[in-house]
Amino acid sequence: MRNNFIYINANLLRNMVKTYGISSADFVNGLDKLPKNIILLNDDRINANNVNIHTKFSVINGQEAIKNFLLNKQIINKKFMDFERNYDLNLLLDTEIASLLYFGHMGMPIDNPFSSKLQNKYVYVSNKNNLLTTYYRNFADFNHILNIGIKRHLRILHNSRRMFIRPLLLKNVPIDILKFIIKVSTDGIFLSFDKTNEHHHEYKIPLLIENKPQSHYIFHDNDDIYEDTIRVGYLKYNFTNSKWQLHIDDESLPSEIYEILN
Repeated sequence: MRNNFIYINANLLRNMVKTYGISSADFVNGLDKLPKNIILLNDDRINANNVNIHTKFSVINGQEAIKNFLLNKQIINKKFMDFERNYDLNLLLDTEIASLLYFGHMGMPIDNPFSSKLQNKYVYVSNKNNLLTTYYRNFADFNHILNIGIKRHLRILHNSRRMFIRPLLLKNVPIDILKFIIKVSTDGIFLSFDKTNEHHHEYKIPLLIENKPQSHYIFHDNDDIYEDTIRVGYLKYNFTNSKWQLHIDDESLPSEIYEILN
């Protein structure tokens, strides 16, 4: 099945990750608790349910309203930052408001993506090319989101290959495997479900490292994706014993990645 893949490019120093193939639903289902309030950094008045008078930012208050916003596939270019209390927005200085405006316009922070006044845990910036940039105060939150995304993509693959679909019950991906994948994604890594083989009740999902990481911002089609990548191993799921395994070919790893791991 074409275009069934996950792309990850993590910057652990900035608590930031760029992804493709991680959906708003994965974000919702992967978080232990949704935010109670969010600022719409692109000033999306149509989908807001409130406006802060001091900052003039459109906001959404209420977890249910935020959930509906995130799960609405008709809304593109979602850009938001969570915050704890409506009153805290009134404490922002002009320079801090300007920083939020810059964040919404440029898709990146001037300095720190986390505000001490707003106590935000996340920043979420989606783009027209379906590349998603997210920041996590506690980066472990992304581990759960990635787990949800991997299982969703594997179900899509499994269902596309069967005439009579039986639900595929998947165990969670072990945390050490998730952490390893994220650690080696500093130059971009693909989990290629559309090139996955099934043999003896096992799925082998190829892991591909970008050879030209500067080109990861736009994916036109599968040929662009796989034209200049290096296969470094695979993620395996056995649906007889419900076990995940990771196999890495150390000799195929780029030297800079090998040094990070060792």
